[in-house]
Amino acid sequence: MDPGARSLTAGSAHRLLAGLVAAACLASAAAGWWNSATNDEPYFTLGAYAAVAGEGLWVVEHPPLYKLAAGIPLHVLPLKPPAHPDAVAFSRLPAVIHAFLQQNHVPALTILRVARLGMLVFLVLLLWGVFRLGEVVAGPEVGLAAAFALACQPLVLGHAFVVHTDVPAAACWVWACVYLERFLAGQSQAWAGLGVWLGLALAAKHSGFLLLLLVVLRILVARLRHKPVAFLRLLGALVLSWLVPFLITAWTLRHVTVGLEKMLVPLVAQKLAAWSWVRGFFSPLADWCQACCHWLLGFAFVFWNNTYGQGVNFFWGAFSSHGFALYFPVALVAKLGLPFTVFWVMALGRWRSLPEGIRWLALYVLLYLAASLGSAFNIGARHLMPAVAWLSLLVGWMLSQLGSRWRAAVLVALLAAPVVSFPHYISHFSLLVGGTRGGEKIFNDSNLDWGQDWARLAKLAKERGWQPLYAVYIGPDDPSGYGSPMENVLLTGRFPASGYVAVSSWAATVGPHYLAYSGFAENARYLRELLGFLQGCPVVGQVGDSIRVYRCGERPALPPAPGEPAPTPRE
Repeated sequence: MDPGARSLTAGSAHRLLAGLVAAACLASAAAGWWNSATNDEPYFTLGAYAAVAGEGLWVVEHPPLYKLAAGIPLHVLPLKPPAHPDAVAFSRLPAVIHAFLQQNHVPALTILRVARLGMLVFLVLLLWGVFRLGEVVAGPEVGLAAAFALACQPLVLGHAFVVHTDVPAAACWVWACVYLERFLAGQSQAWAGLGVWLGLALAAKHSGFLLLLLVVLRILVARLRHKPVAFLRLLGALVLSWLVPFLITAWTLRHVTVGLEKMLVPLVAQKLAAWSWVRGFFSPLADWCQACCHWLLGFAFVFWNNTYGQGVNFFWGAFSSHGFALYFPVALVAKLGLPFTVFWVMALGRWRSLPEGIRWLALYVLLYLAASLGSAFNIGARHLMPAVAWLSLLVGWMLSQLGSRWRAAVLVALLAAPVVSFPHYISHFSLLVGGTRGGEKIFNDSNLDWGQDWARLAKLAKERGWQPLYAVYIGPDDPSGYGSPMENVLLTGRFPASGYVAVSSWAATVGPHYLAYSGFAENARYLRELLGFLQGCPVVGQVGDSIRVYRCGERPALPPAPGEPAPTPRE
């Protein structure tokens, strides 16, 4: 190791970390400032506002932690509250979502921006937690290098400014690992921190249950069961880990009656039709503990999705409703920067030299990926966020082994990904798969087109006079709600004989299969015909990496005769 690396003091490390965290938050917010609502955000933003108001019945499939972070700042705005979550409101859910986001007293983009600003607290916690974890297992130099490597990943920066669960979950997982290491080192009060962060992980995402299993496995290997005091502290941490999510959930349900909770049970049971026990188990549970019922009902919902799938998965040109075993391992490589991937692989190649704590993190990644192999719900590398955070510690350790000149060169290489891909962090792909153009042949959904570019389209359409404008969009948002009128032809069924047609990548790639799978055969047929028609129309614009704009009403250009130069591509 370069001797200069050892000169890093605690004070200078913390100052550098503060600057890094501030820069990462600024980059994340700036990149996502013009993002329209991603596919889940219309509903999740409504759920966040309602949870803080004590009506957190919405979005049962996700625990309440993200809702608090996004919902608290929303209550500063003069918003018209969403409908009370009763049976009538659930029966007209799309209209309720549209009314809250697109027909409120504040523009939709302002609502989204304010909610997303609240989510940045988890990016702060994630980077800070990675630094602390690195500091505990290998020293502050490793922690700082790991935090830098993680902050340079467009996957992390892109999803940090989204109202969702992935970055919050990763932050809580990392902090739980910090306190696990302290607990194993014999720090007497660490059990409480471990219990709280395990509980927050369960309050962030239901996959926190997997973290609980990993923690128990690590402690069993450490043979703490032979140390009575340590074992009692572990039991205390486990009890605390379940109290935390149930208490937070109870607070978000404080204005929801048990009757309404019971109303939700059959709605979820309809989806979980093969599980006949759902109604008989959860309805009595609501009488005993409403918060327990709500959290566990969401857990059952998510477990069902991961076991049986939801919708259509796309992977390397193939479609499936049951998932692909290699989806997440390939996504882990495809969605991370090339230098990041190279260095965690190099670190694994020096396995015997790795500190024990980092070897355990590598094993956690392996177990996490092994669990993902059986998932039937393949919709994005964002679900790997905890594994990405752990891998950053391997990258950080490898960086700490380099001399100062090589280290500086690698840091610049890591920084290239967020600089070059700005502001399109969500659709970034590694050079290993050919960047975005290569990545779109392998993945879609939240890896490429999560509905993030419709506000940019509205802005560009005004500047270039793209009218009349038609949208080909599948999702809960309203593309016309960002300041430029456009008609979603999948809702009206009108064929756009002339004008401009904006087609989302997901609708073009997965849309026909998704509509057919969902029982909308006529819509699927119409979309296929429309996409075939558009093949004869010139492309006049590309918005981000997710929307192509065609101009209709002209005779398609003939191919150039042999020997003639190809025409200059349109802007």
